[in-house]
Amino acid sequence: MGFNVSIKDIIIAGGPTLALLGLLSVYSIGLIWERWRYFKRCTAGVKAFLDKIRHLRQGGDLGSAVTLCRSHKGLASQIVMASLTGPTNRDDRKRSAQREIDRAVSSLQKGMPMLATIASVAPFIGLFGTVIGVMRAFKDLATAAGAGPGVVAIGISEALVCTAAGLFVAIPAVAAYNYFNHRSARFAEEMNWVCEEILESLSEKSRA
Repeated sequence: MGFNVSIKDIIIAGGPTLALLGLLSVYSIGLIWERWRYFKRCTAGVKAFLDKIRHLRQGGDLGSAVTLCRSHKGLASQIVMASLTGPTNRDDRKRSAQREIDRAVSSLQKGMPMLATIASVAPFIGLFGTVIGVMRAFKDLATAAGAGPGVVAIGISEALVCTAAGLFVAIPAVAAYNYFNHRSARFAEEMNWVCEEILESLSEKSRA
């Protein structure tokens, strides 16, 4: 018996499991695309903005830094503004800036739990579909009188597509999850450093 199996046959053999993985794949790719665009929009021009803030801070021109924050739209400007304005107490300003950083990170990590869930669950869904397919293949062998091992081989080859599909869905989700989390952590670290520098400058100015 030959092993000529069409893509249509494979999809049909995958059944509901393959259909579910297809839906998860579409959702995952859509979420990754949306998050990538959001990260790009939120981090555009941040490096140049922070360089200007540092330059103004070193020159002691914190008033111009406030004006720059008001003219620059984005998460970074909101965080810097919190450390420049508000309560006069250093600890209160630090807490205010930290709240803005936490809010920004939460915004950047929106959708990440779902992406992590897809990355974790997809391989198991694929494995489940493969197990069902293998069971069906052996059942076909038992019911097909005089059938050779080719019946099982074809059934198993079709069933393994579910495992491959599960990995196809999970691998990009894992990579994107790690990438976005790393970007979020780097953003938070950078903003913490900038806020500490600003608070130190304000403390020095108040002592002068």
